[in-house]
Amino acid sequence: MSTIRMTQLMSKTRLFVDETLDVDSPLSLHGDQAKYLGRVLRLRPDDRITVFDVSGDEYLATIKTIRKDTVEACLVERLATNAESPLQVTLIQGISRGDRMDFAVQKATELGVTRICPVLTEYSVVKLDGKRAEKKKTHWRNIAISACEQSGRSRLPQIDAPRSLGDLLAEYHNASTTRIVLQPGAGGSMRNLELPNDEIAILVGPEGGFSDTEVDNAAVAGFAPIGFGPRILRTETAALAAI
Repeated sequence: MSTIRMTQLMSKTRLFVDETLDVDSPLSLHGDQAKYLGRVLRLRPDDRITVFDVSGDEYLATIKTIRKDTVEACLVERLATNAESPLQVTLIQGISRGDRMDFAVQKATELGVTRICPVLTEYSVVKLDGKRAEKKKTHWRNIAISACEQSGRSRLPQIDAPRSLGDLLAEYHNASTTRIVLQPGAGGSMRNLELPNDEIAILVGPEGGFSDTEVDNAAVAGFAPIGFGPRILRTETAALAAI
């Protein structure tokens, strides 16, 4: 059984591996990851990298061989990591246009959210069918992976497939989770919010905000309206400010 300890030898190069790893096991990296290590970073045999897997475990690895499209390495040590927040934060984000949603996913990941739920609302400009929705989910997961690699997180946030706000709200009826909805002009504030014990869900609208019906449905689902003062924040700014 391997010893888990912090190490001063941990490499600054961090890569996510979409599988479950174990110390002393061989590791093969292919495609873009191999090209990045060999051609961009110009690493050589015996250089060290850090990898983390789907379970959130992080390992120090030593490169053995580098070929055109494949890098072979060996996992030599499991690392102790402590980059996760004890507060489980779920961001329920109205899908916005352009790179705004990408920005929200990237920064929310860096800030430590546990789960991101993209939702379609009445005022959503973006429309997604089945194929496009799945493609978007994969795209956002890749953004989260890059954000984890850069920020030092070793556990990916859960990225849900896009769905309607109504379907999502049904999940929170009778839930014990602290729930807030960001709403311009609301009387409540983060300052007066009772500190959640271990879990909070933050609901943020798209560019056009929520309809009156959606606001009412959120209230029925237990989401308390929270404001950020006299200014109206952009959707991606509001999400990050709340987190």
